[in-house]
Amino acid sequence: MVKIESLVPVNGVGFRTNNRTDNSHFATQVVHDLLIKIAGLWHDLHPDHPISIGQVSHKGGGEFPPHKQHKLGIEADMRPLSKDGQDLHLTFNSPEYSRDLTREFVKFLRSNANMHQVFFNDPKLIAEGLTHHAGGHDNHLHLWFEDEQASTPRVLRNFTKGDDVKRFQEKLIAAGFPIKGGADGKFGQNTEDAVRAFQTAHPPLTANGIADEATQSALGL
Repeated sequence: MVKIESLVPVNGVGFRTNNRTDNSHFATQVVHDLLIKIAGLWHDLHPDHPISIGQVSHKGGGEFPPHKQHKLGIEADMRPLSKDGQDLHLTFNSPEYSRDLTREFVKFLRSNANMHQVFFNDPKLIAEGLTHHAGGHDNHLHLWFEDEQASTPRVLRNFTKGDDVKRFQEKLIAAGFPIKGGADGKFGQNTEDAVRAFQTAHPPLTANGIADEATQSALGL
């Protein structure tokens, strides 16, 4: 059984916490490490705009009222990002809310972690396919990570080889994006061109020719 006993620190590089009690910020080791990693990488991009992590789970998991979920140590709340980097209680209608930074963070998150879902009721982010609607989520994001039994796919790029490259190529071809030479398990320039074409046709994916987690997920992998 997966243990839920890794306590997210009060603060660290790229993050702080909010709505904290003695028994509110426990996660599985995998999700704990992911949160720390993502915050650190975000800090490299935006050192003056740390994320604010809300409640996660109780130690050991289980019911966590008034939350309907937060039982398994794989979900974490997060405040929307503000324009000036302050840790504020915001909604998507607040004048201090930064949609641009929050959008960037959700894209960044999806590129660096295997996400089951992200709930947040900003209608523009929902329209862009970045978040989903859920009751009571006007003022915070609900980050729902995949169960740690699920594997995070390897990022595929030029010069990578393997069975996962071949499976990806087969999916890409089946989706209507042919690769000269076919699915040979070798990620070369022809595959990169096909990936870039697929990404261009599927915003908000970044058309960089790199098959990251978001691109593979869009292909159903």
